[in-house]
Amino acid sequence: MKFFHRLSYSAALIAGLFLASGCEKNFDLINTNPNDPTSLPPELLMPHGIRVGVNTIWGGSLGQDVGSGWSQHWARIQYTEIDQYNFTTDVQDTPWQNLYIEANADFEKIIDLGKAGGNENYQAIGLIMRSYFFSQLTDIYGDIPYSEALKGTKGTTYPKYDAQKDVYAGLVKDLKTASELINTKTVNTAADLIYGGDMTKWKKFANSLSLRLLNRMLAKSDAPIDVKAEMTRILSDPTKYPVMTAVSDNAKLVYLTDAPNNNPINQNRKTRDDHRVSKTLTDKLQALNDPRLAVYANKVNGAYVGVPNGLSNTEAGALGLAKTSKVGDYFVAATSPSVLMTFAELNFIKAEAALRGVTAAGTAETNYAAGIKASMDQYGLSIPSTYTTTLSSDTNQAINQVLEQKWIALFGQGIEAWTEFRRTGVPALKAPAINYNSNMIPTRLPYPSSEENLNGANMKAALASMGGGNTMQLKLWFAK
Repeated sequence: MKFFHRLSYSAALIAGLFLASGCEKNFDLINTNPNDPTSLPPELLMPHGIRVGVNTIWGGSLGQDVGSGWSQHWARIQYTEIDQYNFTTDVQDTPWQNLYIEANADFEKIIDLGKAGGNENYQAIGLIMRSYFFSQLTDIYGDIPYSEALKGTKGTTYPKYDAQKDVYAGLVKDLKTASELINTKTVNTAADLIYGGDMTKWKKFANSLSLRLLNRMLAKSDAPIDVKAEMTRILSDPTKYPVMTAVSDNAKLVYLTDAPNNNPINQNRKTRDDHRVSKTLTDKLQALNDPRLAVYANKVNGAYVGVPNGLSNTEAGALGLAKTSKVGDYFVAATSPSVLMTFAELNFIKAEAALRGVTAAGTAETNYAAGIKASMDQYGLSIPSTYTTTLSSDTNQAINQVLEQKWIALFGQGIEAWTEFRRTGVPALKAPAINYNSNMIPTRLPYPSSEENLNGANMKAALASMGGGNTMQLKLWFAK
């Protein structure tokens, strides 16, 4: 029996057993609050939290249009308005709701349950996944409720917003705590949809994710922590703070064949055909003679035909559904994984850190070549003998090379690709000719309308601190 169904069945069976017992005999059980988190096993919360959160980041409009579209990995061939930065409010509302009310609420409970039950590994998984989704929220919106978030049942119903730099610093601290908590205690392997109970890999993910966040802060003079020292702490002690060392360490959710447990993009493609590979990407990969193009895109009439971003519906219709390259089969299959972080990305992080003076990161060129190889390995490809893996001797040019290869490797991880472009400006993407954001690729999603209604004073204070209105032109801290 598949794991999502098995866990649901187990919960139903337990409920049935309660009902089958005599009322008088079990009066105390009947009058126990079933929603009390101390009585709910963490393995019943974990699959839901992982699945709803990861599906939100990977699928839907957030993953497919905002992330993969605005990073110009994908483009719209139908209903192109969102590719012009014109969208309905659910695009900005749904991620906030799913990541706060669904996913992170589950992981907050898992942390509490881990503490109550004396299982440090459940605490660690809860901290790592909560940190991952908090990082996505701040990368999407900017300043967010963090230190006072998820405490509604504990009396904090109007959480303040924390500055993005403080969110990052707090997450680095949380991930350090998580890494150090991990021990030999067991967790439910069926409930752990990411690593199947392999806590060594969870530790590697915690420290690798921490390096991602530290890299966001590395070039910032007003970072609230010593970023180089924190990176050095991790990179100089692989025994205590191990990081990803192979593609097999990639953090990912692997799906099942049948709905509702299939990949969300696969489910989308059962009724929709709105996306194609962006011409920006196909042009770049063709210029490099990059073998990943055959994985990222499907040929049409023997050629790769990318679609320019932001076309009018008339222009897109003239190009035609049958004459443009669909997103590669690898990414739309039922069992295709949703990827949270990869060994390839970690190597590019280390390469950039080395170029920016973090000596514990090793040599930039070694990490750069390793990043390209890991990205190829991820898809069972080999680096062509003619493919350049050598860095320029000019530091700025070398950083651009690293960031461009990172953008290529992040295909499918739309939010991360969009974030890295906003942080670095690499590659030099341009807003489409038809756009609704003053000729700018959006810098963020606006806060949802629910926040103005339910937590308006704190939301307005956050916007004032960020220095602007609730628009898609307000630069986030990492891009200033």
